[in-house]
Amino acid sequence: MIFVLIACVAVLLYWWYFKPPMNPMEKAKFQSADGKTKELADFKGQAIVLSYFQSWCGDCRRELPELLALQKTVGGEDSLKLILISDENWGKINIVKNIANSSNLEFLHSLESLHSLGIKRYPTTYLLDKSGKEVKVDVEGIYWNNPEIIQLIRKINQK
Repeated sequence: MIFVLIACVAVLLYWWYFKPPMNPMEKAKFQSADGKTKELADFKGQAIVLSYFQSWCGDCRRELPELLALQKTVGGEDSLKLILISDENWGKINIVKNIANSSNLEFLHSLESLHSLGIKRYPTTYLLDKSGKEVKVDVEGIYWNNPEIIQLIRKINQK
């Protein structure tokens, strides 16, 4: 009986700690490379993939080509905006930017720690509709360029 109780508590704690938060971009502010403050409202009007990352994160780096391939599959930057956010300094963000080697990614610096925004695992990636509402969220990377995601984005863009 005690084992079952401990197992239940462990599952609840795991779920609470690792459950992705509601999209933190709704309440936080970010800074672009040119020093401008950005928020979610600046990007509304198109489908958005928003990925919170760290430069040291292998899954984050592996996700980049998937996201770029997805963007190309659904029709380019006009059909899908790719935004990557980190709380690391611009030197580290630029390392990932150089690895990605694409002008189709928008990199932002979080003015608050990602952990304080509820991001505890990387990458934590959201698909948002044109109004900024969460459609899908995934933690620790998935293969984004797949039929299910492509269909979701096309549905978003038809509205």
